[in-house]
Amino acid sequence: MLQNLTLAIAQSAVQHALQLSQQRYGGRPLSVAVCDKSGFLLAFARMEEAKLLSIELTQRKAYTAARMGAPTHVFLQRLQQENLEISYFADDKFSAMPGGLPVFNADKQLIGALAIGGISAKEDLEAAELIVAALADAL
Repeated sequence: MLQNLTLAIAQSAVQHALQLSQQRYGGRPLSVAVCDKSGFLLAFARMEEAKLLSIELTQRKAYTAARMGAPTHVFLQRLQQENLEISYFADDKFSAMPGGLPVFNADKQLIGALAIGGISAKEDLEAAELIVAALADAL
């Protein structure tokens, strides 16, 4: 049973994201980040013309999803529902922007995270969900 995402899986996820940009999002540029279960970056790509803000933000979304073991949009909902500031969690790298998802193995153990950035928040989340679903089939 896989205990952590590998570089090969991370690179496969990056390629899937780049294909999704072309096939589903009209070639609009995006960024994709994949990290291991500790939140350390395994693979990252930013398409030409992708928003510069998406470089750091996408990596932070993946980091947050790994560290929290939860999707970043769920983290955002928690902050809103409990009226919390993100600084409460004492980690300057956290982001609550939608588009970051944890990746679990078949035993429901956290093995890493993936994030998409640079399109819309809704599409970032949708693309991340599609890629994580494809990864689940490969794990």
